[in-house]
Amino acid sequence: MIKLRVTVPKNIALILKRDQEDFEINENKHYNIIYKNMNFDYSEDKSKSVYKEDTELLQFTLSKENFIKFDTLENKKLKKADFFRQLITEYAMKSSYERELIVFKEHLECIKVAIENNKRIEIKFKNRDDILDPYFIASLEKENRNYLVSYSCYKEKIVNYRIKNISNVVITNLNREPFDEKYIKDLSENFNPFLSFGNEVKVRFTTEGEKYYKQVISNRPKLKGTEGDIYIFEANDYQAMLYFAGFMEMMEILEPLSLREKMIERAKMMIENYLTNKRKKGD
Repeated sequence: MIKLRVTVPKNIALILKRDQEDFEINENKHYNIIYKNMNFDYSEDKSKSVYKEDTELLQFTLSKENFIKFDTLENKKLKKADFFRQLITEYAMKSSYERELIVFKEHLECIKVAIENNKRIEIKFKNRDDILDPYFIASLEKENRNYLVSYSCYKEKIVNYRIKNISNVVITNLNREPFDEKYIKDLSENFNPFLSFGNEVKVRFTTEGEKYYKQVISNRPKLKGTEGDIYIFEANDYQAMLYFAGFMEMMEILEPLSLREKMIERAKMMIENYLTNKRKKGD
């Protein structure tokens, strides 16, 4: 095995540390995964660049598998520190969702094989067992995230799992159950993390609510159109509650009625909490 010491700019080191926290992997495993999974062409010209900014030292040990991969006549001519500095820097300069695809490449390849061969898979999702009929993998550049959309045999519904939260992927001998191919295709082409395709929510804003809606972008549902002063959004209950609850006093859910009732119940609970706290304080 090879022990390596590589100096990189501090901003690169910060990106690496954030990935290690987000992907829940240690430094040594992270750098070994990058070398194992990333397509990379070393350039001597790039290695000659000098960093003017503050730097940080990375120390790690190549795994036995990666040592065998690196231990070639051609690579022996290279300066190891230059090679791995360039590799790690190139990785860090990619977008977050691309880095996630590199780190979880093996899981993704297994899932793709299952999809192509119409097979069911067994996985762990956040350390919980599940059996899935996988449909498609979606990458959202704006959110810098990757998702697997599947039918969960345990939850008995279509689910959307972050790739980074999936582990222990096993392809079974069982075929996927028949599914509505047109719906899955439409879901893929109109994908959002909330799986809101096919759901509508009608909303009326106050003047202040309309201003707030235009300002708040995070988790905002897709606007399908308007009917006079009524806004029609593509959203399921979860997304609508998540987004509109932040300014519920400035808007009114009109449809669906089930969501309207949920919002009313939430408002009642909020009022009851305030009144209860007021009584406790003796006001």
